[in-house]
This record gives sequence, C-alpha cells and structure tokens, in this order.
Amino acid sequence: MARARDPFLDGLRAVSVVRVVLLHLLQHVSHPFVATFSFFMPGMPLMFFVSGALAASGLDGADGARRRRFWRERARRLLVPFWAFGATILLVCAVGALAFRHDPAHAFPFRTLAFWVLPLAGPQASAAFDELDWHLWFLSALILLLASAPWTLALHKRAPFVGALVFLGAGAGIEIARSDVPGVLRNTLLFGAAFQFGFGYTDGRLRRARGELLLGIAGVLAICALLFHAERAPNQMIHAEPLALLALGLAFVALWMRVRAVAVGLFELGVSRRWISAINARAYTIFLWGPIANDVAGRLVRPRSGAEYLVEFATSLAFLCVLVKLFGPVEDWAARRTRRPAAAAGAAGAARTA
Repeated sequence: MARARDPFLDGLRAVSVVRVVLLHLLQHVSHPFVATFSFFMPGMPLMFFVSGALAASGLDGADGARRRRFWRERARRLLVPFWAFGATILLVCAVGALAFRHDPAHAFPFRTLAFWVLPLAGPQASAAFDELDWHLWFLSALILLLASAPWTLALHKRAPFVGALVFLGAGAGIEIARSDVPGVLRNTLLFGAAFQFGFGYTDGRLRRARGELLLGIAGVLAICALLFHAERAPNQMIHAEPLALLALGLAFVALWMRVRAVAVGLFELGVSRRWISAINARAYTIFLWGPIANDVAGRLVRPRSGAEYLVEFATSLAFLCVLVKLFGPVEDWAARRTRRPAAAAGAAGAARTA
C-alpha cells in the first residue's frame, strides 16, 4: 500500500526545484542581483534534506527484501530518465565531434562513457559542451547516499544525528583545509549531512524540536555561512563555497521547520496543491533539463543588455517547457505512473521519487 504523502515534504521539494531552476535560468545574467538572489534559500541542501526524509520513510522497518526493493525502485527512477538525458547529450557530442573533426574541444568523451551508464562520479561531455553536464554532481552524490541509506539510517536509529555530524565534520574539514579530493567525495560528505538530517524529520525528532532552538540553530548556521563566504569568496554567489552553501541551506531548513504548521497550511491550499503536485511529478525532469534549456537560450540570444537578458530568460523558460513535455513521460514510465502527472502526484505522492 502506498504511503500517505506528506504535504510539507511535497511543498519543500517543489520550492527547492523552482529555486534551483530560477538560479539556473539567471546564471548568464551579469548583475549583482543574481549573486544576492543565490543567498536566498539555497535549493540543493533542501533537496538533499527532502530526499533523506523520503528515503527514511521508504526504509522504515526494512528487512532484506524491502532494502532490495528500495534500491531497485530508486535505481529505476533515477537512472532511466538519466539515460534518456545522457543519450541526448552524447548524441550532441558525437555530432559536434563529426562536424569539428580537428578541434580537441569537440573530441568525443570516450573515457567518461562508463559514468554515463552508472554516474558514480560526475559524467562529462566534450569540452565544447561542458555547460551541459556540470549539474550532474547532484545525481552522483544522491546515488551514493541512497545506496548507503540502510546503514546510515541504522546508525541514526542507534545514535541520532551522529552520522550527519560525522559527514558534516569530514566535509567541513576538507573544505577548510582546502584538501584536494575528488568532487564526488566532497559533495557526498557535505550534502550527505543534509540528507541524514532528513532522517530526523521522518522519525519526528526535528518536528518535536522547540521553536527557539530551531531559530537559534538557524542564526548560528547563517552567521557561520556568511562569514566563511565573505572570507573565501567575497562578491560571488554562495555556490562558490560549498560549505557556506550547505550551512546556509541548513539554516533555511531550520527556519522551514520552525514555520512548518503555517507552511503546510499554505501548501494545502487548492491552487498551491495543484502546482506542487505538477512540479513534483516532473521534478527530476525539470532538474535534468533546466541547464540545457538555459545553455541553448544563451547560445541563441547571446545577451548583452538588460532587455536581451529578459529575452534569454523567456526563451530558456519556453524551451524548458518543451523539454519537460518531451521527456516527462520517461519520468512517468520510470516511476510506473499510469495516470496524468498531476493526478498521479496528488494520489500517490510523487514527492517520494528520490
């Protein structure tokens, strides 16, 4: 029997998807507003938090058979849409390699083909199309976290939040020491902390936390994030420093937990619920194809003025809608949805898909 959906997690996922896509659409805009906007409610930590909460729900009381079913379902839901995405990107690379035979930047990326099958590290396109794959670090880290979720959840049940703090400490140590480690290791440790804090939502510990404590945690994390960012990457987007991004994102998680009752009321309004259901039913497709829409629009418009940036933004959004229409059914098929996306999301809880 499908579990009843959680309107709070549904809403947070939709908010985080919209936030991430908006920043992707604005990434070519050369204006201080964009750097300032990046500090408002970072979306990636929120996505990992929601994914961790949903993973804990899916593994509640898991035996061996249920663990295998969990892995199988997550693999299908993540990999099938990714393979459709990867096939398209590799086709673009192949065409580029044929059209520009003697250009090293267009050389076909044979050495990375294995990561386009199982993305345990960030898959890479040819150098000429590097803008088409940079966001896939999220998928690599999420796959590793979902694969290890049964054991990190077991640790959380024995010693609440110890796993999250260990991940956070290790990731912070790497960032503070500027250690030269593979990006997938750094990202998995840092954002794995947000993923495992999601366990605390599912088991009720975060929901029972006092409001004053949540506000205090949010304040401390935000101050630490801003100070670290100001020291390492002043005048840049928050994403320039992953540790600052994570800390500020967790501060917003604490704030969301503080206003959870109000947020649920807003998320459950008729119009909000319909939009949230529709976004969640296409969340993964939107995330995969958002940067592609932005890159195509940037190549077509090549904005230089404010008006041209608006045209690029509108072109990006329009092209993203086309891509979601084309590739959204792949996400439906991978999730074994048999009805229209919005209806399926509302009835079966599409927000559980990662």
